[in-house]
Amino acid sequence: MVRDDEKQLIRECIDALRQGIPGFKSRRPQMEMIAAVANTLSRCRAEDEQAGNGDHLAIVEAGTGTGKSFGALVPALVMAKSRQKRLVVSSSTVALQHQYADKDAPTLQRLLPLQFSCAVAKGRRRYACTVKLQAEGKLAGQRGLDLATADTAACTDETPRRIAVLRDLLVSFDAGRWNGDRDDLPIPVADELWDRVTTDRQGCSGSKCPEFSRCPFQAARQRVKEADLVIANHDLVLSAIDMDGASVLPAAQETIYVFDEAHSLAAKAVEHFSARHGIRGAIEWLDGACNAVRDAVLGLRLDEKLIRDSRVSSERMESALRELHRCIHATNGFEEKRARRFKSGPLPAWCQGAGEQILDAGEGLQKTFALLREHVLERAASAGTLATQILSVLGFYVVRLDNLIDTWELMLAELPDGAAPIARWIERHDEGGRPGDYLVCASPISGSDKLRKLLWNRASGAVVMSATLTSCGTFDLFLRQSGLGYFETPTFLQVESPFDFRSQARLIVPAMRAEPTAAEQHTQEVGDRLPALVDTPGTLVLFTSARQMRDVYALLPEDLRRITLMQGSMPKGEMLARHRAAIDRLDRSVLFGLSTFAEGVDLPGDYCTHVVIVKLAFSVPDSPLEEARREWVESRGGSPFIEITVPEAAVRLKQGIGRLLRTVHDRGRVTILDRRIVTKRWGGLLMRGMPDFEVVIERGRGRSVATPSAAAAGLKVRTAGGP
Repeated sequence: MVRDDEKQLIRECIDALRQGIPGFKSRRPQMEMIAAVANTLSRCRAEDEQAGNGDHLAIVEAGTGTGKSFGALVPALVMAKSRQKRLVVSSSTVALQHQYADKDAPTLQRLLPLQFSCAVAKGRRRYACTVKLQAEGKLAGQRGLDLATADTAACTDETPRRIAVLRDLLVSFDAGRWNGDRDDLPIPVADELWDRVTTDRQGCSGSKCPEFSRCPFQAARQRVKEADLVIANHDLVLSAIDMDGASVLPAAQETIYVFDEAHSLAAKAVEHFSARHGIRGAIEWLDGACNAVRDAVLGLRLDEKLIRDSRVSSERMESALRELHRCIHATNGFEEKRARRFKSGPLPAWCQGAGEQILDAGEGLQKTFALLREHVLERAASAGTLATQILSVLGFYVVRLDNLIDTWELMLAELPDGAAPIARWIERHDEGGRPGDYLVCASPISGSDKLRKLLWNRASGAVVMSATLTSCGTFDLFLRQSGLGYFETPTFLQVESPFDFRSQARLIVPAMRAEPTAAEQHTQEVGDRLPALVDTPGTLVLFTSARQMRDVYALLPEDLRRITLMQGSMPKGEMLARHRAAIDRLDRSVLFGLSTFAEGVDLPGDYCTHVVIVKLAFSVPDSPLEEARREWVESRGGSPFIEITVPEAAVRLKQGIGRLLRTVHDRGRVTILDRRIVTKRWGGLLMRGMPDFEVVIERGRGRSVATPSAAAAGLKVRTAGGP
């Protein structure tokens, strides 16, 4: 229960925002969200308390214009401070993380009658390593290069320009003009150059480092440790819950989480907990790993048994990898398909045997690396730069070895009866100068179990929110994929939109002659129709296929091609900047984009007055992971199309439509060039939960078209004459 003092402080915070932000209005939907979040977090758990029925969790769907950032942050800050918890706000995109760090948090710090500190959490590789920076900078200085005559056009590794950059980084850091954070550099630094001066967890000697007191990462980590509010991202949170306390983020048991854009959390979890490694690639780095052990042992005069142990493990692993490669190649199974998946159940004997040998030898090499690291750290204070260099080189191989071990632990995992399977497959891999190589791949088909055990069961409290948590009118898909469906009584809230959808926008389904299943005819018809559809200042055309996007672009008349910006022709940021500049000049502009333009793109006002959806975004079940997901649903008597394909397409449709209205003043229309949404029975499922637009369904020549989909979804429908 929310205490009276907490209620009073929340009211004072809202009053402060109303007085301090011009035009701020505390609308009823936002007040409902604040109340729901506060009530949920009043049930936040003690560190030793079990997760129970999930009453410490809130699931909130809130779209653009609802004020969900403040609707979650205000009550979460009050409850976290009152209940002596840490608050972590996590977003899925860099842009949203910057919004919280640069806009929302500073505004709340300035206005609220509540004092709180704030820090942004980032991975170690976003910071310079002081020891490596000193070594690289001094090396550049010893070469005596003149910065004024640096050749900025050259691009080889040892050019004056690159050396000048390294030297300038050191000078700026030593003078206190730069804090070691890559994001605070006035001029971007190329990745290959940044790799020289940064490190990862394996390459860091921590408190044993002679430059520990000047370490940018450790300074940032201390700020995060002391902060009341920590701004992070989903990837960092997933890494933290998988690291058993070694993360920069606070422990889940003492943390209240707010996940914005939470619809992407489940997919990120699947990606995070999957693993893969190349076979020939692993054989190649094994020799380098043994050489690194030898150099470390000889350089620091350590026990040479470490060299012998690393060679024994490496030779065993190499032999098993070569046998695995031979067996895969002998199957001749990759001439037509790039990937071959193992069915659920035991692996073939040849793969099982090789995998067990690889895993056993890998674990032996892993123990050797761990023992060597301990010895290096013991000498770090006296060895100085040499120890850091050794750890950095070893870290390169440790990361690869850990990934190989993770892959085979998944490949060989024995699952309990009824558990969701692990997708396991071999993939032909010809990139990276290694023709004839194969990737061994393994992935859980869902991140739900990991999220439940590592996050929701441990968290003191959590709020998950997004504009697209429901699909086909229910939370079912999100609950299954996120692991939140295990809990009986989480709080559910759908925040009412401030938009008057029926007066602000229309959704139009033209009388298309061709369906997307007839790809060539559909592409031709889209190309024929687009010139007439581009009749407003800013048009966003969303495709599901890069090939169709290019083909349609080629069909456009020259005058329309001149004002069309196509994804892939330039960076996304440049596309959006050019588009906005054209609209600002009162010119027309058209954006051709794929899925990344259907989410996270903010084009208010005239920047986007028409969204054209060329084709409904159904996932193609041709990847091994998708095949395994569908096989699992079928094995339980379900329909993959109804349980996976349609709900996921509904989310993507909702995201694309959401690009149109970004403020209460926006006007426009959505055109869907995929007639199946009104002719197929599943079209009604897609329409459920869509914004309450007026729906206009054009009739074909001389006939009317039945529209069960829109009617079943309860949308206002009218028909119009076709072409």
